[in-house]
Amino acid sequence: MPPGGGCPDARAAIHDALDQFCDRLRHRYLIGLGAARPLRSLSMASRLLAFVVAVAMVLGAVAVRARINDGDSKSGSAGRSGPLELVCATELRQVCDAIDAGASGLSVTVEPAAVTADRLESTELKDAAIDGWLAPGPWGELVDAARPSDTGKLFADSGAPLARSPFVLAVWKDKRAKLACPDPVDLGCVGDAVNTREFKLGVAADDQAEGVLADAALGAGHIKNPNFATNDLTETDLSDWLAGVDTNADRVARNPGGRSFAEMLTFGFAVAEGYLSTEAVIGPQLARAAKRSQLDLVYVVPAATADVLFAPRTGDRGTRLRDVVRGERALEALRANGWRVPGRPAVAGINPNALKLAADDGLPSAGVLQALRDVTK
Repeated sequence: MPPGGGCPDARAAIHDALDQFCDRLRHRYLIGLGAARPLRSLSMASRLLAFVVAVAMVLGAVAVRARINDGDSKSGSAGRSGPLELVCATELRQVCDAIDAGASGLSVTVEPAAVTADRLESTELKDAAIDGWLAPGPWGELVDAARPSDTGKLFADSGAPLARSPFVLAVWKDKRAKLACPDPVDLGCVGDAVNTREFKLGVAADDQAEGVLADAALGAGHIKNPNFATNDLTETDLSDWLAGVDTNADRVARNPGGRSFAEMLTFGFAVAEGYLSTEAVIGPQLARAAKRSQLDLVYVVPAATADVLFAPRTGDRGTRLRDVVRGERALEALRANGWRVPGRPAVAGINPNALKLAADDGLPSAGVLQALRDVTK
C-alpha cells in the first residue's frame, strides 16, 4: 500500500482497532466474568486462567498503542499527518523524481545537502518537516552529530548504502604533464598540483553533498589516512592545505566551463583542466561525449566512494518512507543514473572491473565531515 494509502491517518486507524479489540476483550472476559455464557461451564481454575490471559491481552494491546505514541513523540513527529516528507540532495534529483512519480502520498523537496543540514541543525524536533533524507554520504548522522546532545536525534540508522560510486578524475590529456602525478594518481598529489602548479581543478560546490565528500577524499590523500580526525585539522597543515585547494577550485567554479563536468566538456580546458567527481557523474557523460578521446578517466587513490544513504526520521513515518525509498523504482533509477547498485548491471561508462569497491567508503567519520564544512564553506 502506498504511504497513507486509503486512510488520512494510519495511526488513528491503528488506535481505533486497538480500542475496539480491548473493548471486546473486556466485554467478553472481564465484565462478564461471572455471568458470560462462554465461561459458565468452566472450572474455577479454568476461569482464573482465562481471566489472566484476557488481562495479558488487554495490557499487550495497550502497550502496542503506547509504543506507537512514544516512538513518534520522541522523534518529534507525533501528531503529524499528511504526505510523507522526503528531502533529496541535488545530485539525486532524477532519482527522487522517479520515486515521486511512482508513489502517492509523498512530498519531495530537492535542495543542496548543506542547505538541509544548516536548517535541521537548529530546528526543534517538533518543527522539523522531514521524514527522510536521501543523499550521497552520511548526512543524517552528520546533522545529529552537530545538534545539541540534549535535543534528541532526528534520524534513525541509515543501514546499508542503496548505491555507491567511487571518486574519479577526468583530465585533459594535454594537461597530464601539468598535473605531474604518476600512476596511480594520488589525490594528495592532485591537491598539490592545484596549490603549487596552478592546475585548474573543477569540484562540486561546497554546499553540495559531493563537494564535501570530495574535500574529505582530497584531505585523506594529503594526510595519507582516510580515517583522519578533527584534531588533524588543527595539529597538521591539513586545514590550510584544504582551504588552499578549495579557494582555487572555487575560482574555477565561478566561470562558465568550470561549474560542472558537463561544462568542462563543452568549453574545453580553458577554464578547467580536470574535474574531480564521482564515476556516476563522469563515466556516462564521458562515454557518450564527442571529445572522449581527448580525456583520461583516472581512478584515483586512496579510493573513496560516495555512498547513497537514506536517513529515516525516527518513528513510524520514517519507517514507512524507508520502505518506499528502498523499493524497486528507486534502485532502478539509481542504476540508470550511473550508480553501482548491488546485483544490477552497470550502465555504459561505468566499469566495476576498473576498481573493486572496498567495504567502507574510505572517508572520515560524520563528525569530521562536519568539521570540514567549517574549513571550506
